[in-house]
Amino acid sequence: MRAAGFILTALLVAGSVGSAQPPAVPGQPIPSPAPPVRAADPKLDGHLEQWEKKMAGTSNLRTEVSLKRTDAVFQKGRDYTGVVLCMKPNFAVLRLDYTADTTKADYEAYICDGKAVYAYSGKEKTITEVKLPQGQAGVDNLMLDFLAGMKAKDVKDRFDINLFKTDDHYVYLDIKPLRPADQREFKHLRLALYGPGAATAKIAYLPAQVFMVKPNDDSEMWKFTNPQTDLPGVDAKAFQFVPIKGWQHVQAQPPGPLPKGPAAPFPPPIGGGKVRP
Repeated sequence: MRAAGFILTALLVAGSVGSAQPPAVPGQPIPSPAPPVRAADPKLDGHLEQWEKKMAGTSNLRTEVSLKRTDAVFQKGRDYTGVVLCMKPNFAVLRLDYTADTTKADYEAYICDGKAVYAYSGKEKTITEVKLPQGQAGVDNLMLDFLAGMKAKDVKDRFDINLFKTDDHYVYLDIKPLRPADQREFKHLRLALYGPGAATAKIAYLPAQVFMVKPNDDSEMWKFTNPQTDLPGVDAKAFQFVPIKGWQHVQAQPPGPLPKGPAAPFPPPIGGGKVRP
């Protein structure tokens, strides 16, 4: 199981994200293509540096989440709501409830305890475990890299990232993956960070919204509201694995080959300029 949405959520809300990347074949590290050569963009660099500074000073973050998944073929959507809590260096917990199910039985939950990611499916009654590699060379872990706090330069080296636009409340970034391992998680995304304006100064450079196109051209729209940082009393106990009696516990399988196809069109930016801190 490739919980791309948890990866994305976790990396965006806690480390700047969907599970960990699988170990590379021994002796065959994943190649890293050189970043594209382009002219320096002082405005982009300034925002990336402020993003890095904001997250470097944040120990934990809790935010409410809404998610809309859209099937690329049938254009049918599923809506979810939930909450995510993340803590450095590599702890996260997320629950997403399918809004059409009033019984709360159809849900997804994810726990990263620093050693593994556990993906719960309320509908299937399964727990899928993905072990996190411990000190292995040639292993690329997108979530952990961001949770540890990537430098602005490292972000630019790893992704094709551009400043799409800014307004009074948001900073919009277009991001494309360069590395094969990252390309298994997403094809293209547009990230909106809360901007440094007066209305959003207290939550500036925390994630506000992200639209992600997955490798199979399905799309996900994530919105993050009511963010809270550096909450007292949050420790590793909040991220412990919770077994559920009667549920099937399975190990994740390696991903298959990357699908090909045109990218889905991007929606317009967040409208109205309204903010709900």
